[in-house]
Amino acid sequence: MKILTVIFVFLICFSCSTYKVNPIEKKYLLKDEGDAKYYLVELIRKAQIEHKLGEEPMLIIDGIPVYYHYRKDFVSIKIIKDQIKEVRITESSKCVSLYGSACKYGLITLKTYSGKYID
Repeated sequence: MKILTVIFVFLICFSCSTYKVNPIEKKYLLKDEGDAKYYLVELIRKAQIEHKLGEEPMLIIDGIPVYYHYRKDFVSIKIIKDQIKEVRITESSKCVSLYGSACKYGLITLKTYSGKYID
C-alpha cells in the first residue's frame, strides 16, 4: 500500500509540474529555461481567449518574419524573455492588408533591446 501511495503522489507531482503545450505552441517557445520559455505561449493563449489571435499567429522579431503558418523551415526562437523590450499583438483583420495570408491568424511583433535578431 505504501508503494502505491508513493507512486500516486509522484504521478500527481509530475503531472502538475509539467507545462503542457500542443505541437503548434512548441513553435513559440523561447530559449529560456523553466517557466520563462512559455512566455509567448501564455501571451498567445490569453490573446486567443480574447479573440485577438487565431491558432497560428505570425511572429516578427525586430522586423524579421520568424514564423507564419505555411513556413516549412521553422527554426526555434533564439531569444530569452529578458531580451524582449516590447510585444505588440495585432488582430488579423488589421494586419492582412500588410502581410497577406501569412498573418491570417493575427500578428505578434517583438522588439528586442538589441534590435538585431538573427534567424
